[in-house]
Amino acid sequence: MRRMKVSLLLLVIMFVLGACSSSSSTSTKDNDKNNTKKAEDEIAIATGSDPISLDPRKTWSGPGYSMNSHIFEPLVFRTIEGDQVKLEGVLAESFENVDDLTWKFTLRKGVKFHNGAPLTPDSVKFTIDSILDPNFNTPLKTWLRDVAEVTTEGDSTVFIKTKTPTRGLVSSLAQVPIVEPGAVKSLGEKYNTEPVGTGPYKVEKYTPNNELLLTRFDEYWGKKGKTKNIRFRIMPESSVRLAALQRGDVQIAETMSPDKLNTIKNDQNLEVSQTKTLRVDFLVLEFKNKWIADKNFREALSLAIDRKSLVNNVLGGTTIPASSVSPPGTIGFNEDLPVYKFDLEEAKKLVNESGYDGSPIKMGAPVGRYAMDKQMGEAIAGMLKKAGVNVELETLEWSSYVPKTDTDAYDIWFIGATDFTINPSKHWDGYFHSATSENNYSNPEVDALMDEAIQTIDDGEAADLYKQIQEILHDDKPTLPLYYEPQVIGVRKGVTGFTPRLDEYSILRDAEYRK
Repeated sequence: MRRMKVSLLLLVIMFVLGACSSSSSTSTKDNDKNNTKKAEDEIAIATGSDPISLDPRKTWSGPGYSMNSHIFEPLVFRTIEGDQVKLEGVLAESFENVDDLTWKFTLRKGVKFHNGAPLTPDSVKFTIDSILDPNFNTPLKTWLRDVAEVTTEGDSTVFIKTKTPTRGLVSSLAQVPIVEPGAVKSLGEKYNTEPVGTGPYKVEKYTPNNELLLTRFDEYWGKKGKTKNIRFRIMPESSVRLAALQRGDVQIAETMSPDKLNTIKNDQNLEVSQTKTLRVDFLVLEFKNKWIADKNFREALSLAIDRKSLVNNVLGGTTIPASSVSPPGTIGFNEDLPVYKFDLEEAKKLVNESGYDGSPIKMGAPVGRYAMDKQMGEAIAGMLKKAGVNVELETLEWSSYVPKTDTDAYDIWFIGATDFTINPSKHWDGYFHSATSENNYSNPEVDALMDEAIQTIDDGEAADLYKQIQEILHDDKPTLPLYYEPQVIGVRKGVTGFTPRLDEYSILRDAEYRK
């Protein structure tokens, strides 16, 4: 097994994604004219959904990741430069793969949590151990499934040992912010709303489903945040976010729907940024439902969906239909797979042949989390009904929607997933590996190939395995990929230091606003 070493700050993962932006916003660059004006003490961003919890061990949504990236820090994190994603040490000053199963992390010295407690190796061990605790309910177990144990040495060294040689472990750790053990224990449930991290901003006030106010942490170990306060305003409806942007109540508005693009472009005070992402939007199929457990019925569901129509008519042609469970740009993306076929008559035929008795198929879709998500759910439900499927659609705001998906309340549910690690094993774990599948899908061949891939360090060899898995999933259809979601953000002129990211994190620590 080839030994991997990482010295000082940098582990580089290189992959070609093509141009990351189809429309660049001048708001992301310094503007000499604006810099002559006084910067405001606050910058506000409108986001589509509530994080549900500010405890980063529980956060499992894009807006929550963005919020927590100001409050907390992981051992390593991604920097994105053009067509490259790099992993750099954050709380880890250096890291190296000392043998096939063991990674060594050396922590930065002098790092303090917001409550004054120092960062120690025990902080890292506590965070990882608590996530892996069987009694702790969190989807973050996906990122750490391969960890066997965490040990510490002295006042700055952490060893993470895996069960087998594991590709992508360091990439996965970018999704695991470190918490302060004392605060977790003393605050209890309050840690969900009053968390303590090491980041450049600390929580001033959080009102669930309304807003989060952050204030600069002046004892931060690294480069200080530029703006004193950052306010995240939670607005599920795209039209509400746009109105707030036009009035100047917020300076940045995420997840703008395609029907709002011309409005933004025609407003002399606004700019629009449209970029690619690593997100696939798809339907999860629940295998506890006897009809969905039938492969021919799943095939019928897929054939009933006109993906090209969804992209052109609901998303305004801003992206392309999906051909795989993985997004382009990830390791092993299978370019040879075709876009999922649309054939309504064949769908009707398969529904009839399945013996389907017309019993309700419960479907869920969120409101405001993704671009046109409610409208997308309604359009898809209509297509399935045309094929003879008795769909009962429910649309809910994110904070109400997620708990229902967690309790198998739906037979079909709409979701978007970003491959943060560009290593598909972790992107797929939650749906395709029987050990962690949220939709109760089980395929021994897929399990075996995924287990082999996660232990395959060579990118080329792993890519071949990932392509093979994608072929199986394209045929078996445990989920129904729809399209690759673009990122569309509205920005007021006068904002500097803000750059939309491929991973969809909205990071405002370097951002300022001048009217």
